[in-house]
Amino acid sequence: MVTTALRGFFVSSAVLLALLSLSIPAVEPGTGTFVVTVLSAVMLGVTFLGSAACIYADWDPFEELLG
Repeated sequence: MVTTALRGFFVSSAVLLALLSLSIPAVEPGTGTFVVTVLSAVMLGVTFLGSAACIYADWDPFEELLG
């Protein structure tokens, strides 16, 4: 069940990163929109890489709690 949730995070962050990368040409550097775009890309990238690492390691963070 945890792997399904992690795969959901992985796929949703990949889709959102792809959509965000399509909007990059329309954003002008130095504007507030550019800052929000970069911060969003960083947060989505961390979620993408973190969920990929957890899926690869087959880590269940709730194993000890749920038994």
